[in-house]
Amino acid sequence: MNKPLPPFKYLIAFDAAARLGSFSKASEELSLTQSAISQQLLKLEELLGQSLFFRNGKGVTLTAAGELLYETVRETLSRLSTGIGRIEPYKSSDSVLLACPPDFAQGWLMPRLGKLKLIYPAIEVWIMTEKDVREIDRIDVDLVISRRPIHTEDVECAALLEDHLIAICGVQTAQRIRHFPHPKLLEKAPLLLLESDPTWSGRLSADEVKDLQLTRGATIEDSRILLEAVIHELGIGYVSSALAHLVVKEGKVKVLTQIPTKSLPRLWIMRSNLAPRTPVANDVFNWLLVQAKPI
Repeated sequence: MNKPLPPFKYLIAFDAAARLGSFSKASEELSLTQSAISQQLLKLEELLGQSLFFRNGKGVTLTAAGELLYETVRETLSRLSTGIGRIEPYKSSDSVLLACPPDFAQGWLMPRLGKLKLIYPAIEVWIMTEKDVREIDRIDVDLVISRRPIHTEDVECAALLEDHLIAICGVQTAQRIRHFPHPKLLEKAPLLLLESDPTWSGRLSADEVKDLQLTRGATIEDSRILLEAVIHELGIGYVSSALAHLVVKEGKVKVLTQIPTKSLPRLWIMRSNLAPRTPVANDVFNWLLVQAKPI
């Protein structure tokens, strides 16, 4: 038969003491007396039938059993915290969970959210950029914007935005190299490269640039950091027009029209065909489609 689970407060005390290596520090973190922490952990050890800590004058360390339990408790508390976070939007009927690429969120979406708030003052948009959503279950996400459309019977998928790679540089750099034609101007400023795209999607491996003396300014993992490097006059970057949209509009960078653009996969917007978790999700879906229409 399964043993009864320890009281939750014992596991919280155990986690704090194991993580901090001290009963006194655990008591401070949990706003309990050190005696209360000690008693809870003694009762936990009695319940489990084995020692979890080596106690010494300077603090505590975990036994082998304690190490194993700590690993389990940490994983469990982390999953519990994630689960509690997932239900947070459900407190508001005006919340919308939107998953989208980070470049789209930073360059295209953020400048427009103020307009959305004017129409729906109570709306709370949750923007998730770290995971590639391949299905809509109306629990983790209401709307998905992606370059990979979801074509299933339970999902409505609509074309949202055409996107392409553009060459950009800082205002001062543009002033200095603006008269040079492509590809000669590539010699006139350092090139900023993405780790995932070291040839600028083939632009730097073509025959027309093979005899040029190119300078690599930096290789960067995140396109958003690369954009910041361009703004700070560190060289020429080749980025998504969706990402660069705002800084181009604000005049922080200049588009080098001499360098050919390259089409990227279209951005799609998707929602479930079932009744939405919150009615405002459908309003946001339609609003984004209107915003993306060419003027």
